[in-house]
Amino acid sequence: MKSIENSRKDQVQKQIKLNEEVWNWHSGIHIEQGIENQNRSIRKSNFQIEFTNDGWLNYIMDGTILKAENHFEKNVQPEIIRNIDQIKNLRWKGEYDRKQRKVGKWNAYWRGDNINVGGYYNEDGKKCGKWIEPFVNYYEISQVVIKGEYKQGLKQGEWITYLQNQQIANGIYNEKGQKNGIWVELHDKYSLDRVVTFIGEYKNDLKQGRWMAFDQFSVGNDREIMQILQFNFYCGGGEYNNNGQKIGYWIDIHENYHCQCIVKYSGIYNDYGVRQGQWNIQLKTNYYPAFSQIGGGIYDDNGNKTGKWIELYDEFRNVCQVILEGEYSNGIKQGKWITSFRLNEKHKFKIIGGGEYDSQGRKIGKWIDLNDNFYKQCQVIESGQYENEQRIGSWIIKFRYTINEPFNRIGGGIYDVSGKKNGKWVEIFKNFQNSAQVTFVGDYQEGKKFGKWNIQLRKNLKERIQTIGGGIYDQRGLKHGLWNDLIENFRSTNYVIMKGDYQLGKKQGLWNIYYKKNPQSDLQIIGGGEYDQNSEKNGNWIDLNYSFGNEIFELLLIFMGKYKHGQKLKPFSSQNLI
Repeated sequence: MKSIENSRKDQVQKQIKLNEEVWNWHSGIHIEQGIENQNRSIRKSNFQIEFTNDGWLNYIMDGTILKAENHFEKNVQPEIIRNIDQIKNLRWKGEYDRKQRKVGKWNAYWRGDNINVGGYYNEDGKKCGKWIEPFVNYYEISQVVIKGEYKQGLKQGEWITYLQNQQIANGIYNEKGQKNGIWVELHDKYSLDRVVTFIGEYKNDLKQGRWMAFDQFSVGNDREIMQILQFNFYCGGGEYNNNGQKIGYWIDIHENYHCQCIVKYSGIYNDYGVRQGQWNIQLKTNYYPAFSQIGGGIYDDNGNKTGKWIELYDEFRNVCQVILEGEYSNGIKQGKWITSFRLNEKHKFKIIGGGEYDSQGRKIGKWIDLNDNFYKQCQVIESGQYENEQRIGSWIIKFRYTINEPFNRIGGGIYDVSGKKNGKWVEIFKNFQNSAQVTFVGDYQEGKKFGKWNIQLRKNLKERIQTIGGGIYDQRGLKHGLWNDLIENFRSTNYVIMKGDYQLGKKQGLWNIYYKKNPQSDLQIIGGGEYDQNSEKNGNWIDLNYSFGNEIFELLLIFMGKYKHGQKLKPFSSQNLI
């Protein structure tokens, strides 16, 4: 059994390794993982970080530089934003001193709107006085902010969390900037569908004693904390020891906890905060109000998974009920693992993928993986060979409409011996679905998109494929020249295309927004405007509302107004095209 000292040594070694990985970022392009809110689901998405020799930090997705900031303090580790909605839409404006330190008033803007978030930096570049900060999962329909006070860069006193001007969480920081006393905290992925709070006590930044998790969804529109306690919609929790480690019986909630798909993990933590013995995974959805066991397995005395396990897929949710089954040895996956899927609790799980792991837990031989966007309206799999955890050779992408139909090939390509894509590829759009089968067709060169790429669409397997967009990637894999791009939530019922120029991955000059009302109609310009040399909107613009064409909101809202280098000069007027 691990002692506290050994546990601390392990943590130190992990931190050293993490720091080494961080400082390897100093130059070049690196793949990172973030989270993205899509159709009220939170999904993992990869993006690229580029550190340039002249100190610029670029955030890149699919050849587009979404955000570029100058990292002046070369010897200070930069804070990497991993919320992709914030990378795209959140901008901070303020002043730097001669030493390139932030000073004075700084304000935050969301899609060009001043959102009354920000505060002051002192002459040493440290936060001071009253501040309003965005929550870690701040985004369009979950604009959660945290208000409190800084002293010499340390949080002090009470900090209160608000949603739509209503208090939903709070707690106290001591003079050292450590959490103390009773706290009400939010789940990291808190949103309208994940209204989960944690309530318990801190002592010098360490959680102590009993902590409880509550689901506020059942309370309706009333978000008052006392109401939650009164109704007692308990969904998880347990005890912490004096070292801030979980001990005894716990109910942990799934990281993708959702009001329509509640997953909990239950079992025992030993005296050193390590899971031991049998742990069960239970599920409750809209179909069945009671919890039912869907998975689980055993942890050994060192907290390693051992023997047979049934785990949940990383993107498990009500529309993506996928489980993984196989064996562990000392925490390492071994031998054959199978992947199974069902539509809902009324159906049985059926095998749709899987493959073999070697003795070191690396994928080897033939595998069938799920596409990153897999769910019931996008049943897409990818099949091919692994060697030492790397994809090699030919990989095929297949799709089916329903669980009763066979998979048909829709794409694929070649991985070279180093696991990089090379040559011609056909890939699927991240919002690919039954009624909008969008694919991207073009060439890779040593893992980077290069040359001409076409965007193609068909509504079903029998329909002729149409080219509806595309453009050129340069040698760095950045978009360049004239492009026809798709709106992020493009569907056959939300046919929106954006046309304009890229210069080295940045939008420049005039961009027009086109919309097609139905398959028989022509594309019509409904919006657009100019981008400046920094890829900021400038001058008169007609924008689309973030939920334009969303089936839930049933609105086709556009906004009209004027920008000055990314900032709206005054509130925009709106119009509904329906």
